[in-house]
Amino acid sequence: MGPMLPIFLNIPKNSAKRQDLVLVPVYLTLLHTHIRNRHGALVTTAVTNMDLHDISRSARTYGVKSFFLVTPIVDQHELVERILGHWRTEQSKAYHPDRVEALSLIRMVKSFEEVKSIVRTNHGGAEPEVVLTDAKRFPNSISYAEYRNELLNPARSNRPVILVFGTGWGVSDSFYPEVHRILAPVYGPEGAEGYNHLSVRAAAAIILDRLFGK
Repeated sequence: MGPMLPIFLNIPKNSAKRQDLVLVPVYLTLLHTHIRNRHGALVTTAVTNMDLHDISRSARTYGVKSFFLVTPIVDQHELVERILGHWRTEQSKAYHPDRVEALSLIRMVKSFEEVKSIVRTNHGGAEPEVVLTDAKRFPNSISYAEYRNELLNPARSNRPVILVFGTGWGVSDSFYPEVHRILAPVYGPEGAEGYNHLSVRAAAAIILDRLFGK
């Protein structure tokens, strides 16, 4: 008798159980204002090209509705528009459609209030839940497993979520009045006492996967 061959069942690709998927509308925000520098002073940081590309690709992979970049600096808006303009050409769409699709999620705004206003408009006036990510642990930090379970709970309303990331040396406490929930830090194998200085691009990918990955 020959070797047994594996039996492949005809399982549809989209057959995942509904309760295993987070269906709450999620928006991602990268703050360049309300930011601390290494000395703790309040600053506005510069937008980087790598953040645009890598975070938008992660956002598209995990089903984020829009990726907002918040900066009040007009020159930074113009810079980003020039970068995105390159990816709106027919040549770019034909040559690299996946990248174009990801970058189309980017929205430039001058304040976090604009982010909330757009999200409210998209969801019939519903007030979004603002969830902050931070490299520091707070007494009221919630784990990724706990928050994912909350989002999966059928009893939870379809209230939209704004997932907020900082730049520089972290989000200033001047932003804290906007925040409803704070996620626990991302730690490596060395834990809280070890090396903990991920790029925001890496942190965003890890956090999105923990909350919305399969």
